[in-house]
Amino acid sequence: MKQAWSKWVIITAVGCMSLVGCVPQAAPDHQASKAPSQHVNPSESAAPQTPADDFADTGANVPALPPEEAPSRFPEQRISLLAVGDIMVHQEQLDAVWNPATKAYDFHKFFPYVTPLFQQADWVIGNLETTMSGSQARYSGYPMFNSPESLAQTLKEVGFTAVTTANNHSMDRKEQGVLQTIKYLDQAGILHTGTFASAEERDEPLLLTKDGFTLALLSYTYGTNGIPIPPEKPYLVNLISPERMKQDIARAREKGADLVAVALHFGVEYQRLPNAEQIRTAELCLTYGADLILGAHPHVVQPYEWKTVKREDGTEHTGLIAYSLGNFISAQRWDYKDVGAILKLTLHKDEYGKASIEQAELLPTYVHFFRKNNKRHYVIYPVEETLAGLQRGEKYPTLTKEAIQYMARLQKEMPVHVNTVVSRKKAS
Repeated sequence: MKQAWSKWVIITAVGCMSLVGCVPQAAPDHQASKAPSQHVNPSESAAPQTPADDFADTGANVPALPPEEAPSRFPEQRISLLAVGDIMVHQEQLDAVWNPATKAYDFHKFFPYVTPLFQQADWVIGNLETTMSGSQARYSGYPMFNSPESLAQTLKEVGFTAVTTANNHSMDRKEQGVLQTIKYLDQAGILHTGTFASAEERDEPLLLTKDGFTLALLSYTYGTNGIPIPPEKPYLVNLISPERMKQDIARAREKGADLVAVALHFGVEYQRLPNAEQIRTAELCLTYGADLILGAHPHVVQPYEWKTVKREDGTEHTGLIAYSLGNFISAQRWDYKDVGAILKLTLHKDEYGKASIEQAELLPTYVHFFRKNNKRHYVIYPVEETLAGLQRGEKYPTLTKEAIQYMARLQKEMPVHVNTVVSRKKAS
């Protein structure tokens, strides 16, 4: 495992349509509102469990525990995971990263201040909400996204391990766009799931494996903006389907997953609280055995919560639901659309082979927009790291007074917002 985690511990658990928005808005000098943040520790209120109880909670196929005097069967493992929201490329961003001298797009300009965080983690995942269909398909932003294929290589270099690709823009360049995006991600060495080139590939869950720990990552979307998926090729894009998700989670367990993460592209754009359908769908995935829900599509950060559900066999199972991680990078401004959240997790496997999400932290991020030399610029700033750097006297020449004030406001508001209670009842 890489460098140890630092601050902002907010959650700890042991044992456990039509064409839509995405339109960037013009940005005057900064003035916006902020989101709050949440602190929940289910282990503080829950009765202590025996190791045998823990096995029942996971839904994983694990052997019976050895007698107490027997030696442990597994070395204890910890894995660090970062998850971010929407990775988008609007036309304004294409203009910002275009270098006329080299005639190339340099996406590294977005990421210098988050790259150090990424390189401390074992795994980094995000939602790729654009296609990479090649220059012959014409690069464009909203409403039909197609980004230069160099984006894939940049994401690899800044530290991304895997991306989810099932979202409402998956079919923006039809079948060819799906296949080209897969090709460029493969060439860059980035793992991916949510769109597929064949039924056989679709039926193989994506497994991230490191140091004896295996995380399955699955991805589904509510739709594709009305662009039809060829009926003879339903495997191209994973749509949200209870039966399909149930089968996939079970198959991931059969393939050896210690934990299962499900990325869901759902909800209503620009709504800061999840709706009833989001809550129902996320809880359903937990009842099928998922451990972590990573939400996207609203383009703003929504609350997240630990949820205990009753599985079909009568056992209880607890998972973490992040309803929306917001925009990680985009040209959208105002009303919290320039705010994202890095979900920072410690995954743990104990000496008996029981896996859980041991610790979760929130790292709010802000996409700063500015003009220099008559050119647009977009840069992601991790809020707490940046404010701490300013306190130490570090210089951020392009940050305005208004942007710094906005980040200070976010630092206070985000913990309140993401801890907003959205579902009081225990799911059943």
